Amino acid sequence: MPSFYAPTDLAVTPDRFERIMMLGGCIFDPWRDVLRRLRPDIDVAHAAFDYGGAFEGTEAACDFRLVQIPLRFLYPEMVTMQRAARGEAELEDALETGFTQMRRIIHRLGGADVDRPTLFLNYPLPQRPAMGRLLPRYQLGNPSFFIQRLNRRLSDLVDRYPGGHILDMEQLSSAFGRRFVQDDAFWIHSHGGLIGDFDHERDGGRIEGTQPLSALHRFEVEGFVEQAWEEAFAMVRTLRGTDRVKMVCIDLDDTLWRGVAAEADHLDPAMVEGWPLGFAEALAILKQRGILLAILSKNDEVNVARIFPQLFGDRLTLDDFAIRKIGWRPKRETMAEAIAEANILPEAVVFVDDNPVERAAMKAAFPAVRTLEASHRDWRRILLWAPETQVPAISAESARRTEMVQAQVQREQDRGRLEQDDFLASLGLSMEMRAIRHPQAAGFGRALELINKTNQFNTSGRRWGEGEAAGWFADGGRWWVFSARDRHVDYGLVGVLVERDGWLEQFVMSCRVFGLQLEQAALALLRAQVAAGLSALLLETDRNGPCRNVFRAGGWTADGDRWMAPETLAIPDYIAATLSTD
Repeated sequence: MPSFYAPTDLAVTPDRFERIMMLGGCIFDPWRDVLRRLRPDIDVAHAAFDYGGAFEGTEAACDFRLVQIPLRFLYPEMVTMQRAARGEAELEDALETGFTQMRRIIHRLGGADVDRPTLFLNYPLPQRPAMGRLLPRYQLGNPSFFIQRLNRRLSDLVDRYPGGHILDMEQLSSAFGRRFVQDDAFWIHSHGGLIGDFDHERDGGRIEGTQPLSALHRFEVEGFVEQAWEEAFAMVRTLRGTDRVKMVCIDLDDTLWRGVAAEADHLDPAMVEGWPLGFAEALAILKQRGILLAILSKNDEVNVARIFPQLFGDRLTLDDFAIRKIGWRPKRETMAEAIAEANILPEAVVFVDDNPVERAAMKAAFPAVRTLEASHRDWRRILLWAPETQVPAISAESARRTEMVQAQVQREQDRGRLEQDDFLASLGLSMEMRAIRHPQAAGFGRALELINKTNQFNTSGRRWGEGEAAGWFADGGRWWVFSARDRHVDYGLVGVLVERDGWLEQFVMSCRVFGLQLEQAALALLRAQVAAGLSALLLETDRNGPCRNVFRAGGWTADGDRWMAPETLAIPDYIAATLSTD
């Protein structure tokens, strides 16, 4: 069935998985069967939980792992069936015992590696409170609250597990419909399993013969497991950065609000009530994730400035849009300008417009730009839930991306008014560089994010996992990171140089600071730190044109893919560059 929970509307590149490992109990039996039907090209392995608190075969190579610690191992029948005789203190002890078991199992799991993510399944809440609908909800004697607390403990442990993430079965079960998939209406709720007919054959000797449970109640277990697989695949797409969206460009009339606002006799609040306000909220959330917002509208800019606050107030403002192209020119022209100002590639852009003619024209002009073809009532769901618009984490730089692009646009306007030397001298540009020597160092997360999402200024195109980085550091390697600011904005951490023993394996830099010669300042600082000489790798990819001249421009000499630095490199005199040795 089509994926509702993990939309595929923005997907371009197919998922490539060879092998998936499942570690858990019998709950994974239908998972295995469904995956073999959906994706027979994927090898799936199932390592059973042995109820001694261990799994076998956890070290096998795979793309990612699914882990489910059987609920009844942590929350046994002795707790659930005797809870009426237990006070809150005893139930707290039972919760702590379950948590201790959970921690021990995860510690013994082994194979921790962010390069093959481990997705831990949490536990759906029971469909109804077992003690009765009128009794207190937030006491441990209520199984739902007990499992909520257990899920929180699991989340805390997984946050500290390298490459670990929660596959939220509680949320998924709730969205899908608990009564179609959960077995707690028929079996002990600490079983925590999926509905099935597994015990029907055991009831053959009853005085009154019965039908299988599936004949008495509607099951949708296979459909639910399909959605669970789609969610797992979506999580890995987000972690890999597959088809990541960096900018969403929208129309206004009949897109952000109902109708043509400039032609309305008065601005009725109904113009934004319902789906338009939901769409606006989705845009605000995308901005928080670090995705740029842009307006491409054939409209009068003065009218838009008047209309916007009347319809949205402070909920969404024009300042939330990094780029605004409001006028009467063809949208293919304004899209070209928006892409240039954002300094991103067309394939990182999504275009939302109510007019199919405009969408077709945009697709013809920019085949790589993704146009949202779904109904307007689905825009919010797709933009918020699609893996291509999600991020594993939000860094300070990501949260400030709109501000940085707005400053970049202002900077480029200044560039157009001044001679190049005068423009660069006017910026008040400064940079600070320091070395990262282990994954726990401040800034490592942002550096890893920058390496893995940068295509244009990336001298090798290589992607890194935390495990690979840890190995690089253990072998004496360093990541030299630099931050920059000018009179317009603090850009944050914008560059990473991956170096070991005078060999520059990779150099990446944010497109936010292209054209400022920060790359030459960074190379000069690094050259001064490597007494025996500095050499570098430069591999051409289909996207890294902006960095192919970086070494030649600094006076380096080439030998195939290898470049050798001269004895000294100069820092441009308009950049105040410092290096920290902490």
